[in-house]
Amino acid sequence: MSSQTDMWMEFAKSFGLLFAVLAFFLMSLYLIRRFSGRLGTKGSIELIKVSSVYHLSPKEKLVLVSVLGESILIGVSPGGISSLARFDKSPETPLKPSQTAAGFQNLLKKSLKKSNRTDEMAQDSHSSNFCVDSGKEEAS
Repeated sequence: MSSQTDMWMEFAKSFGLLFAVLAFFLMSLYLIRRFSGRLGTKGSIELIKVSSVYHLSPKEKLVLVSVLGESILIGVSPGGISSLARFDKSPETPLKPSQTAAGFQNLLKKSLKKSNRTDEMAQDSHSSNFCVDSGKEEAS
């Protein structure tokens, strides 16, 4: 009977060591993941900065990102990420955090109005140069 209890004791020791090794492994992964972002940022230059985020729906949003002095408006959706507009310089508005959303909306409206005006002017100049052919020929 003692051989059977010795076998169970060895099984319990093996299982306990396996549990301890797995717990140590998971704890190390957690600590590495948690503190890895903080260690690399000391003295580094911030090249990419998220200026503002505007949520359109739970899975869709607009993100204004500043990269090397240029601002890029990015659309994020479950289908992917796309660049919507580019600005030469980043908007510098002295807004309080509570006013940031309204400032972003105004910036977006102004840029869309500007792009719509330039698109309309381009369409007007193209349409005045072309003659529309109805497909009917005049009988002479």
